[in-house]
Amino acid sequence: MLMPKANPLVVPVPKDTNFRIPEGKYRAKISNVRKGYIEKQSGTGELVRLLFEVQVPSLPKTLNLAKAEFKLDLNSGSELRNVLTRLLGKDVLTEAGGGTFDLGQLTGRDVEIEIEHVITSRRDEYEYPLVKVCDIRSPGTLPLNEYKEANQ
Repeated sequence: MLMPKANPLVVPVPKDTNFRIPEGKYRAKISNVRKGYIEKQSGTGELVRLLFEVQVPSLPKTLNLAKAEFKLDLNSGSELRNVLTRLLGKDVLTEAGGGTFDLGQLTGRDVEIEIEHVITSRRDEYEYPLVKVCDIRSPGTLPLNEYKEANQ
């Protein structure tokens, strides 16, 4: 009597999350948009946090994440309005003028981001510099350096 061959016990291993992204310009996807709060001397303020899944060729085995936070303010000239105008076009917010705008529609949007490292006076207390998203653009607008990095 032949014994059936045992199937190997294969289980998927999820990628580890990583916020330690090298400086550069990368493709990314907005994976989450949520409202948050910040405590200020004048009281609690509202902010919006964008979480990005970043395609970093030198880190293919990790889920690379970066975040950007903005004061929840869509007045002309505000940081958040400027980002939305770059991503969606000026007409989108002009059309929404006097009404509302659902920031949740940003979830799943492909973008390009620039990452920079901020060196603080307390750098000796941390093993890695502060990673900051310093630019957010529509796909095809930033000169990505990811291919050069991937071939090094």
